[in-house]
Formats: sequence, structure tokens, C-alpha cells
Amino acid sequence: MKRRFNGEGNIRKRSEHSWEASVAIEGGERIYLYGASQKEVKEKLQKIQSEIASGTYIADNDMTVGEWMDEWYECFTTGVKASSRARYEQDIRIHIKPGIGHINLQDLKLLHVQRFLNQCKDKKNLAQKTLKNIYLVLNKALKKAQSQGLIRQNPCGEAEIPSYDTPQKEMRPLKDAEVSQFLKQISGHPDEIFLYIALFTGMRESELIGLTWDCIDWDTSNIHLYRQLKPVKGRKDTWAFTTLKNKQSRDFIAPPSVICILKKQKLRQTEWKLQYGTAYNNDLNLVFTNPLGKHLTSVTIYNHFKAIVTEMGLPEVRFHDLRHTYATLALQNGVDVKTVSNNLGHATVAFTMDKYVHVSMTMQKDCVSKMESFIASL
Repeated sequence: MKRRFNGEGNIRKRSEHSWEASVAIEGGERIYLYGASQKEVKEKLQKIQSEIASGTYIADNDMTVGEWMDEWYECFTTGVKASSRARYEQDIRIHIKPGIGHINLQDLKLLHVQRFLNQCKDKKNLAQKTLKNIYLVLNKALKKAQSQGLIRQNPCGEAEIPSYDTPQKEMRPLKDAEVSQFLKQISGHPDEIFLYIALFTGMRESELIGLTWDCIDWDTSNIHLYRQLKPVKGRKDTWAFTTLKNKQSRDFIAPPSVICILKKQKLRQTEWKLQYGTAYNNDLNLVFTNPLGKHLTSVTIYNHFKAIVTEMGLPEVRFHDLRHTYATLALQNGVDVKTVSNNLGHATVAFTMDKYVHVSMTMQKDCVSKMESFIASL
């Protein structure tokens, strides 16, 4: 029997008003095309032959968007952080599958995607960040479907995330006088050391919660950050170490005052261990724990912090503003932007400069003033 090659086709007349074309595709399989005239089936045949020759031919399949999202999640997300994977699963289950999961994957068009995104905002009233996450998950999955030869184009490619009128929360770093007030306010507080370290290192809350004693080099005052401790979404009271936000570890030299207070924290844990005996268990070797050695939680930190700043008359200040305060103080006191960017763990120096442009402008004006004084002295 003669072997058919990819793209090879033939045409035959079935009846007076019915024609059939068949063409060989990969693996020796043949697909059949039908039309009312020889011209019609010939055009269909030539189109598919052209796609086979260019490598763009996509075989028909009955997979739905929902089925592909499940397949993508199971096969292509195993390498991401546990917290991110849990968010992917939630976005797929709660939003994507109920919204467009019933549509055949090959029938999904830009219009479907855009309507879905618009409805997430207008009818479901989802937050801007939530909607952005949904779009990113869908876009990743459809890109993979395209690379796997399941669809010709990614219909998410030209979709637009609906705009929001809600302004982004502005940073509120503490002013110099407020820093002094804050330090007096936290003196003797159970979270005093935790908050002090947050203020003078700029570490994120999850980085501080997950900081372990092996990260600190007492001889060089170097702090090595390589992971954070965060709650696992969908699993109550379960926390896990994950990589840092930008998936890159970082090192920075801590000021002597920071190292000194960390030594106080070490002594404090030793006293707890002696006081509570076998009830004390810091098996994760964490720097910050409660008196029994258990890790701190975001809720507790939030409640304590808000009570402190409210008592100061600054209820609008957020915990993350301690990080902004550190960056502002460092830049204002002459620390170069590259060092500040590294200490904060930003992806690029440009991001740091853009984030703290108000401080950069002040520094530039100060530089101009100094240069003018030098020029005048010549």
C-alpha cells in the first residue's frame, strides 16, 4: 500500500453536490474535508496543506478552557512557590473556570477574554490586584497552550486589564521627629526588637518572620537573606518557607546598633528556654518568636503595630511604611542608591530611584548647592 506523506492530499466526488478532500497529517492520520463543489474543497485542502508546510497546522480537539487550566496547573506549575501555586489554583477554581471554562479552547477569542476581565471588575467587583493576578494566570496558561500546539494564537495577548479609578496607596515614611517618638513608644513593648530591626534594616515583614539565626554572621555583621516564612493559602494555620519576592538572595551589612539588639534577642530566647523548659520549642531556629519559640504571625504584628501608631496619632501609617522610612533615611543620609536598592532587595536600581523619586530630587538639589558652593570658592 502506498504510504502517504504529510500534506499529501486528494479530492474525489461523492455525489452530484458533494465533494470530499483528504489530507495526510503527522503520524499517518488523515483528515477529511467536505464541500458542495470541487473548488470549495480544493481551497480548504490548500489552506491546510499550507499550514502543514509552514508548521502552523493545529489539529482540532474538544478540550475546554477549564480542562486545559486543570492540565496546565497540574503539569506546569510544580516549580513555582507554594504560595503562588495556591493562588493559581484559587484563581482558576473561583474565577476562570466559572467564567470561561466551558468554552472550547480552540474557540476562545480575544472578545471572550476581554468580556471576562470586564465582568470580573464590573460585576464581581474584584480588586485591581486580584484581577491582575487572574489575567497573569490565564495568560501563562494560554501561552503554554500555544507552545504546545493546542491553539494558534494566545487570545490573552491583546486583552487589556480594565483600569481602576482607585488611587494607589501612597507611602507614608516616618519623619525624623516621628522616628524618635516611635522608638520611645515601642520601648519595653513585646515587639520592640522586631519593630526596631524592621525600621533600621528595611526588611519585609515575611523576611523578618522567617529570619533564622544562621543568617547572621556575628564577626562581619553580615545578614544573609534567602527565604521568608508565609502562611500557605487554603491551609489553615500552616506556614512554610518560600524564596524571597524576587527569587534572589541578598546580603547586607547591619549597623552595630542592629547587631547589638539582635544579641539581646538571642539572650532573650535563652532566658525563655530556661524559664519554660520543654514547653519552649524553636525547632526552626527563628530569630523572632513568642516566649514558647513559635513563629510570629502577621495578624498579631499588625494589631500591635496599629495600636502603637494610633496612640502616636498616626493611624494612617502601615507596617510597610517602616521599610519606606528606612529607605528614605538611608538616602537622605548619603547612602548611595545602589546600596539601598540591594539592601531592600529591589530587582533594579531604577525601581528604587522611581519609588523614592521625592528623596532623589532632594538629594539632587543638595548636590547642586554643594557644587555651587565649590564653584564659588574657586
